[in-house]
Amino acid sequence: MTAQLLTARLTTERLVLDAPTDADIPDVAQACQDAETQRWVPLPSPYTRESAEFFVRSYCPHGIASRRYTVWALHRVEGGRMLGALEVRRDERAGSASLGCWSGPWARGHGYMREALAAVTQHALDSDGLGFEQLNWEYVPGNDASRRLAEAVGFDFAAGARTTVTLHGQTREARVGTLRRDDVRG
Repeated sequence: MTAQLLTARLTTERLVLDAPTDADIPDVAQACQDAETQRWVPLPSPYTRESAEFFVRSYCPHGIASRRYTVWALHRVEGGRMLGALEVRRDERAGSASLGCWSGPWARGHGYMREALAAVTQHALDSDGLGFEQLNWEYVPGNDASRRLAEAVGFDFAAGARTTVTLHGQTREARVGTLRRDDVRG
């Protein structure tokens, strides 16, 4: 099955995941100006309201139109501000995709991203969802929260796979974890 990237609306016990909207622009701007988010996510600096408008109005829709990636905004079921964003990006290797995310500082420590990541990985690996065979998670050593998040939903870093990423103009080594469709079935 060919994976089709669509912003499917996903729900969990506490969350609704859907495409970001104009109402999310202030929260995107605030979250992406946060020092901890800036430290680990390759974002423009300074991150301006115009950066957030571009993210919501151009970047996210382009991912759907190009069928290369999907971005979900996380909100509580009862509504309120955007808690974070989660992206699934098709890799060059057929059947494989990479994930990335960020949380607003007001949302950290409540398990929202773990809950959202579990829903998105299930959808991404489901043959009736995005249909990928394997998902990849990269983290830069030092970002232990990223590794713990990925491991909490089943990503395996035991193989010791490494890659390089560019973060704020510097080439850094990153560790790669994988989660395969067969891993989830078990």
